[in-house]
Amino acid sequence: MRRRKSSVGSSHGTITSNRVTKKWTPLSRYRHVALTFQGTRDCSLLPAAPSNTTSKIGSVFINPGGPGSAASSLVSLIAISAFPGQTPQLRPAFDIIGLDPRGTGMSHQVKCDPAIYAEAVSLFPQTEEEYAALADKNKRLGESCRELTGPLLEHVDTISAAKDHEAIRVALGNEPINFVGLSYGSQLAAQYISLFPDNVRTLVLDAISQHSQSEAADIFIGASSYELVLQHFFAWAATDAKSPLHGQDVKALWLDLLASAKETPIPALSCDGINCRAAVSDEDILFNAQGHLNFPGAGIGLGASWELLASALFNASRGDATALSTSSAGPDVFPRLAIQCLDWDRSDSLAEVKAKMEMANAYFGLNHGANHRWAAQHACIGWPVPVKNPPQKLDVKSDTTVLMVTSTGDASTGIPWAVGMLEEIKNSVLVVRQGDGHGNLPLGGEAGDIIVEYLITGKAPAQRFLTTKS
Repeated sequence: MRRRKSSVGSSHGTITSNRVTKKWTPLSRYRHVALTFQGTRDCSLLPAAPSNTTSKIGSVFINPGGPGSAASSLVSLIAISAFPGQTPQLRPAFDIIGLDPRGTGMSHQVKCDPAIYAEAVSLFPQTEEEYAALADKNKRLGESCRELTGPLLEHVDTISAAKDHEAIRVALGNEPINFVGLSYGSQLAAQYISLFPDNVRTLVLDAISQHSQSEAADIFIGASSYELVLQHFFAWAATDAKSPLHGQDVKALWLDLLASAKETPIPALSCDGINCRAAVSDEDILFNAQGHLNFPGAGIGLGASWELLASALFNASRGDATALSTSSAGPDVFPRLAIQCLDWDRSDSLAEVKAKMEMANAYFGLNHGANHRWAAQHACIGWPVPVKNPPQKLDVKSDTTVLMVTSTGDASTGIPWAVGMLEEIKNSVLVVRQGDGHGNLPLGGEAGDIIVEYLITGKAPAQRFLTTKS
């Protein structure tokens, strides 16, 4: 055991880690590390040890996003070379650290009542009664989270998570951090460097989430990014031999399915009504399809892909919408909700919601504005814990050049957010991959090569903006 004394501000005051306990348990080629900050909370790390310690540069923190996804799960895959892309190139150089942010993974996890979550209440209320029903459900769900989770529920915001990363950076040796934030993890990494600009060696934002737009702008960007890639999916599903929708008018099928599910929800034959809803509405289809669009070439194994979405739509058109049902069984469902409700503003009147619906219906005939940001705003109406980390522009001043990477066809984190971050992080480089898909490090292309070279050498590309084909 090694003891280091370190201190950093947190949402609870000061975290003092003069009693940091490390328990090292060999498991394949990675180690489990548990750090307890006495008087605050438990957090969990999982590092993948470098495959060649003689050339080790240091540690790199990686967060897979969500919010609510466990970094430890990602690192465990990296440790056994089961994560795609260029991460194997990082292992000779770095300890790859997965810190599960507060409320997620192997840290003290947010828990809520799945029966309340499973209640089918519209996120698009049309009347005061429907708005009240939405607020009531969200309030009861949040209260169940507080009862089952404890006071941590009020402190799972991203600023607090960023401060946790700083406390652990200090406890692990006080070396400048290397940080890769994927998707929501890019928000976490950006907020980290805004707080600790002098403590960074390299920082990568991949599939960039901006945390400063208005509610309406966020919905517009999110819905337009979703619709863009949905159109690409329609073309693929109609022409690719792997698609069960090959030869069909997939756009027409999509619209017919939404209309049918709006009129009469489609049975989900393998769902019990608690772990996943037994009947699937048009809203379920709209919100649950978006995640599949993130992974065009992933095949079946990942759990989300264009191929799986085509299969889900095919089965739903034949009376079984199980694959499009809203589920509460995933470990990141409740942590995601709790984090979003502390990080994002929410409408406080039916009039505001209806104004956003009018905007969405005018521009988006395929998803009607449904996207991750719509869900974040409206699933938190009535939430019993106030917003703690509201959207605001960052003004990052750091000598470290930040590498930002996005794609032209990202269904979840559209390119406008990445372009917007150029204004918030002046010392930055933006790489745009021309193609579909959410994230670049896992894909194994030129953009991923740029990320790896930057992390290893510490040198960003000379141009402030460049594009790649892969």
